Amino acid sequence: MSRVSDRTRGVSPVIGVVILVGIVAILAATIGVFALGFSDQQPTQAPQVAIVADYSERTTGNGEYLNLSFSSGETVYRDNLSVVMSGAKRSDGSDVTLDTDPIQAQASTQITSGTQITIHQGQFTGIGSGEHLDLSDATLRLVWNPADEQESETYVIYRWPDPSQRN
Repeated sequence: MSRVSDRTRGVSPVIGVVILVGIVAILAATIGVFALGFSDQQPTQAPQVAIVADYSERTTGNGEYLNLSFSSGETVYRDNLSVVMSGAKRSDGSDVTLDTDPIQAQASTQITSGTQITIHQGQFTGIGSGEHLDLSDATLRLVWNPADEQESETYVIYRWPDPSQRN
């Protein structure tokens, strides 16, 4: 036998072992993913809704108000939505707090196209007689929380005013 054939003979088993180890590693990773259930964990999708806000400055005797009209999109359940408002003030500049959730008080169980919600002075604590609600620096967020999943995240599905349009 020649020397050349002796050298090439050992290369074939080394390549075979490397390929076999690679295949075993890929199979182990694939089985591990399915065994640990990573494929079952898909993020919850927040509902897509279109909301039109009608903000009126001091057009009523009680001060400003904000109408939210659900114009289109998916059906959302009232119990999954909440209103978070910050920056609302009374006419003298003092902070006021949203006392009742307008969604829970005004909407039916299923919120669909055509549903309207009004946010007004009567829903805030800290506004005395003769004072008015001031929403000029307020920020409103509609927060959606999927009720069926305890460890799921909450999502802001609507923000007023649009941050890009804030002065």
